[in-house]
Amino acid sequence: TGDIAVEIVAPDEAGLRAAGIDALRELLVGSSPVRALAERPIAPQGRDAAERLVRFLEEALYLYAAEQFVPRRAGPGGVLGEPFDPARHTALREVKAVTYHAAAVRRDSAGLTATLVFDV
Repeated sequence: TGDIAVEIVAPDEAGLRAAGIDALRELLVGSSPVRALAERPIAPQGRDAAERLVRFLEEALYLYAAEQFVPRRAGPGGVLGEPFDPARHTALREVKAVTYHAAAVRRDSAGLTATLVFDV
């Protein structure tokens, strides 16, 4: 078991969700091409920006694990992506969770900076 920490910067929470999906997709399928063919709804929920981001990414990870739905990008109402296709996608590693350990969102002159830890 292990952890992979990422730091992402975006102007707002929507940008953090988009960058978080990019990080999650990279961990799951690397540079495999993923199309935005369908959207799965995910409503951001939580007391603060860090909790909303972790919960959003947890839901996207659940869609990958339960439905084999590979995330391409965050959309206004959830996550866009497509079903896993072994002819086009390579599963790089198992991501077990998006953890609350060390999860933080800080506001600075660049906008928002988030630290996330993925349990792999």
